[in-house]
Amino acid sequence: MWSGASVSAALPSADPLPLRAGPASASAPASAAAPPDAGAKKPRDARDAGAPDAGVISALNAGAAAVGPGQKIAQQVDAIFAGKKTFSARFKQQYTPKFAGSVKDSSGTVFVERPSKISFRYDPPSKNRIVSDGVTIKVYIADDGQMFETPTQKTQYPGALAFMMGNGIAGSFDFAVNGQTRYDGVVLDGKPLTPNPSYETVMFFIDRGLLSARDPGVVRRVLIVDAQGNKNRFDFEGGAQPATIDPAEFTFTPPPGTSIRR
Repeated sequence: MWSGASVSAALPSADPLPLRAGPASASAPASAAAPPDAGAKKPRDARDAGAPDAGVISALNAGAAAVGPGQKIAQQVDAIFAGKKTFSARFKQQYTPKFAGSVKDSSGTVFVERPSKISFRYDPPSKNRIVSDGVTIKVYIADDGQMFETPTQKTQYPGALAFMMGNGIAGSFDFAVNGQTRYDGVVLDGKPLTPNPSYETVMFFIDRGLLSARDPGVVRRVLIVDAQGNKNRFDFEGGAQPATIDPAEFTFTPPPGTSIRR
């Protein structure tokens, strides 16, 4: 795994809007019912294996009732992306190292093709680039003349950005609703079910109105906090699910002379 503030600063953050400006106002809660829980278990059909007895049904119902409100919301978010192959959005990123005095702001466009292709195109003057072809992720840091390569599954992306790639966030985190952070929506605190060196906690800022409308822009902000206390935040705007994405978006060749580290 990469180390150093320069690499961490280049990684996409989970906050679509700059911290100073705060999140975009969430839509008012819609009256439409939220989508059904994606992870609810159903008893097997009697035609397949015989009707389950009362004890089995009781156990299934108890398991469904044990799912907390945070996990249910995560399942509703995942239901919006279920069956979809693509995602794109504008992002604003803010990287805040715990001990250094500088805060790095950047912006650009993110493209995703599930399950694990991703591309972060940064706005000028930044020439940084982050690209995954589904197997290897490349992080190019222009100012340092370096590019880091690592297997995609060993980075923060499959978990922290799992709402738009992979298998969703409900199966990656243990969620609790955060009642302390001020936000006109729902904030979910996610603790990874499998230890990951890239993050200790990931906070997801959910727009209630877009959740009810099943809109792909439902996740307005993601805040990644690693074991050292560094914060990498994204704000997303204009989330969409395009019909196709140019395959060339997920390829990248660095300039001649770039030092490649694996």
